[in-house]
Amino acid sequence: MSHDRRPAIYFVRHGESVANVADRDGGLRPDDSDRLSDRGWEQARELGRRLRGEALELIVASPMRRAQETAAGIAEVLGLAVTTDPELYEVRQSDAFYAALPAGAGRHATLSWMPTADPSYAEPGAESFDDITARVRRVQRRLHADADHRRVVAVSHHGFLHFYLGVALFGDDFGPRHVLPLYQMGHANTGISIFERVDDRVMDGVPLPGWVLTTWNDRAHL
Repeated sequence: MSHDRRPAIYFVRHGESVANVADRDGGLRPDDSDRLSDRGWEQARELGRRLRGEALELIVASPMRRAQETAAGIAEVLGLAVTTDPELYEVRQSDAFYAALPAGAGRHATLSWMPTADPSYAEPGAESFDDITARVRRVQRRLHADADHRRVVAVSHHGFLHFYLGVALFGDDFGPRHVLPLYQMGHANTGISIFERVDDRVMDGVPLPGWVLTTWNDRAHL
């Protein structure tokens, strides 16, 4: 993975969390489930080693513990400063979703009701489509401003990354109907997705300048 010094945002999903392990095994999430598992810490440090040589200068992390710990693992290897963006957190599910974990949560998940709902609607405790996309756009503006001066690693979450992709690809046309197709694109723990700003991009004679998705879910380090 080699890139020039054009403005870039390297999005990474957090490492494996204790909640990820519990959900995969069908067990109850323990009280400290937001921390990284031992494997998650290993993934975070390996991610840092993978990112060596990419001229990265700043880590911006979600406030959630699993993202903060992933950022710490990367910083341990790269020696970079870590800042927190308070809105880089995961998509918030409904109260009923969390109450039904582990076995019955699926019927209350955002993916079960959002694609056919009004964009302003949300199940109790959850975020609406409009809430999430407004938050994503605010984060996007801040990351773009950071990336004008420094190449950035942003540590976030599976759902947030998919909504960010939707905003980046569809702009103002992004709607609830796009959510399920976007989620068909997987994203592994510590997968790398890169957006680069290319000001002189032309394809088939058509100018296409701006932020370009150049990599999605690169996981060669796993």
